[in-house]
Parts: sequence; C-alpha cells; structure tokens
Amino acid sequence: MKRAHIILWVAAAVLLGLFVLALEAHRFKRIEKRGPAVESVAAILPGDMNATEVAIGVAFNDWADYIGPNRAGYRNKYPEASTWSHLFLFRKNDPQHPLFPRDDEVLLDRGVDDFVERYVRIPAELRTRDLYLYEPSGDYFWESEYFYEGQAAKFRCGFLIHLESAKDSGTWVEIFEYQPTIWVGEYFGMSAHGVLPTMLHDIRPAQATTVDRRQVLQMIRKAAARAPAER
Repeated sequence: MKRAHIILWVAAAVLLGLFVLALEAHRFKRIEKRGPAVESVAAILPGDMNATEVAIGVAFNDWADYIGPNRAGYRNKYPEASTWSHLFLFRKNDPQHPLFPRDDEVLLDRGVDDFVERYVRIPAELRTRDLYLYEPSGDYFWESEYFYEGQAAKFRCGFLIHLESAKDSGTWVEIFEYQPTIWVGEYFGMSAHGVLPTMLHDIRPAQATTVDRRQVLQMIRKAAARAPAER
C-alpha cells in the first residue's frame, strides 16, 4: 500500500475516533446531587380528607379552574417567576383530564428512581383520593438538588400527593415524585429527526429529590393551618 494511502487511512481513523469521542463526551460530565438522602416525606394533618383536599386546593393551582369556562377571570396563585405558578393539580380517575399516571406508567417511566415504587405498593383502594401536581407543557425546569460541572442543573418532576385517613384522627399525607429529570446542558449527538449530528439537550432521568417534596408538604401544611374564612 502506498504511503499516501496509509496516511489517508490513519487520518480517517483519527477523525472517526474524534467523532466518536465527541458523541460520547457527555457521558463523562460530573453530576452531583447536593441534598439529603431520599427519604419519606409525610405528615399527619389535623383535618379529615375533605379538609385536607381543600387545603391542597388552596396551596396550588387547579388545572380544571385554568381551562374552565371562567378562564377569562382565572388568576394564578403565584407570580410568573415562581416555580409553583407553572404546576397544576390533577385528580385521579378524572375522565376529562386523564393526566394522573397509571401504576404501570409509574413503574415503566420511573427511570433510575426506585423510591417511587413505594407509591405503587400502597393498596389501590387507599389511593382513590390522591392528587397529581404537574407542569403540563413538559418544558419547564427549575433548580433543585442537582449540579453539573459546578453549575446548578435544571430539574423537573411531577408530584404524587397521597391522602389516607390516619388511624386515630387526621389525614396522612405523603409526597412522591414521578419522572424526576435533570437537564445538564447540551451535547453533540444524532437527532432522530436529522441526518447530521447537532447540539441536543442533555436531559436524563434522576433520583427523586427530598427538598422539593418537603416544600410541597410544607405548602400544604401552611394552607391547612389557615382559618376556613381565609379559604
């Protein structure tokens, strides 16, 4: 083989290696979770399940209100800059707004989050009053416990709010996350809709956070502590 051909083959192999390395480089990003260990986030609130559901409705926006016939008069409970202005409540077994994930979806779409399996193990008859707090566009992320390359990563999830009558009195409220996801910048890769490589969002499944679930529970507790006249 002529020397020129050898040089071309070597150059092609080097370029191919650099191309493969560029495609795989995003796998080596340093991602950190700076938060407490994943643990149960739950509390017993003093009211019955009806009162607790009312409190949750006070704490968060309701999707049925947002798209209802009086939408022209709808007022978001939070300023646009607040994460909570983007999340809405959905109810289990609501035929008009069927966004509450089924058990098989929770298990299939849990990614690397094993903690959410605890939710599915709760008997189905005890989950009929549960609520789902979710950002329906799928495009909104916020800062949470995750960091990459020293920068705050973008995070999103849905929140499964479990309600159950407590043994003595009150309502047991426990918060779970569904599909916790992080967005850690961009990466060079192949798009399903293109022929040539391009820059893509580096979005990955993540473990559940504890800080976010604690905040949801705290907001519910504050709403439950308000006098009925304030509701």
